[in-house]
Amino acid sequence: MGILTSLFSAVSGLNTYGNAMSVIGNNIANVGTVGFKSSSASFADLVSASLGGGSATGQVGLGVFLNDVQTSFTQGSLSNTGNTLDLAIDGNGFFGLRDTAGTVSYSRAGQFQVNNLGEIVDPSGRFLQGYQASTTGIILGTVGNITLSTATVAPQATSTANVEANLNAASTVPATAFNVTDATTYNFSNGITVYDSLGAQHQLRMYYVKDAAANTWNLHSQIDGGATTAQTNLVFNSSGVLTGGGAQTFSLPITGGAATPLAVAMNFSAITQFGSASNLTNQSQDGFTSGSFQSLSIDSEGRVAAQFSNGQTRTLAQVVLSRFTNPNGLTRSGENGFAETIDSGAPLAGTPTNNGLGRLISQTIEQSNVDLGKEFVDMIITQRAFQANSRAISTSDEMLQELVNLKR
Repeated sequence: MGILTSLFSAVSGLNTYGNAMSVIGNNIANVGTVGFKSSSASFADLVSASLGGGSATGQVGLGVFLNDVQTSFTQGSLSNTGNTLDLAIDGNGFFGLRDTAGTVSYSRAGQFQVNNLGEIVDPSGRFLQGYQASTTGIILGTVGNITLSTATVAPQATSTANVEANLNAASTVPATAFNVTDATTYNFSNGITVYDSLGAQHQLRMYYVKDAAANTWNLHSQIDGGATTAQTNLVFNSSGVLTGGGAQTFSLPITGGAATPLAVAMNFSAITQFGSASNLTNQSQDGFTSGSFQSLSIDSEGRVAAQFSNGQTRTLAQVVLSRFTNPNGLTRSGENGFAETIDSGAPLAGTPTNNGLGRLISQTIEQSNVDLGKEFVDMIITQRAFQANSRAISTSDEMLQELVNLKR
């Protein structure tokens, strides 16, 4: 009977819009959840039979059902937190998270912290995945838990040094032989700090003495105030460009238990002889002392780098992001996570800013993409639809009551 059919259709409407209200309520409940992605309900009609024996114009519907619940992966707004380990993905991609059982889930929620073992984890204790790095900071192809190493950086002995300076072409030849204790016996000097194999500092000083031969300077070195050593002369052409002695190796006697002598490849090729005052413009060397962990930084490409007290920076790992051919095929696994399915396809992993993946922003989190205005409008529509279906039931009931009253 048609009246009974109308009852069943209205009941399907009550069930469907009740479930739709659950979707809306879940969105509103998670308006403050970091990285949350809102959902929307999709409806479809049910066709039961045809009144006209198969005629397309006589079809009677049996009601409605919840056909699909789709997730919106639009970008949420970004909010600064000041915490280095808070990460937001600006663009496409998901963080890879592995739990203690080895199960991998994917999330946009970038609130991370460090556990007692130095591993980066989310609030649920799942491990952030990343490409591992060698002890020298070279990124490897192995993916695993990101662990922050706070170990002391070993010292590095100086092996090369560069000196950039100008020697005054108008300088006169000193009247007496070079004597390190007599400043009148040399024309210019500069010092640089070098490091031995134990990381101890040593003061290397160089003295430049104008020679009687045209465009020639005698070079002497001294380590830690000890005896001086004559090095290869510096020879310039008539344009003031260095043509001889630009590359030479100093063999420096070191005390204190470190490897000795310390061999330093000196580069003087940038020294000039122009008609202006002698001066030092720049100098550098590649050694450093040991250093302890001081701070952490994460760049837009996901490289996790540690800064040490000796001024050195070392890459510890690189965050891995994954994207999916069909992200709507992912299923929610709880705790801000999504799980891979056949519909989503396999994850395509890579580094941030590459392979269609977004960039990382440190000290920032992605907020929920729930639009409260839209949710309230949907709530009103859903409520009205639910009320209308309930009215259809009460009206059908009144019609049935009238039918029963025909007997009286």
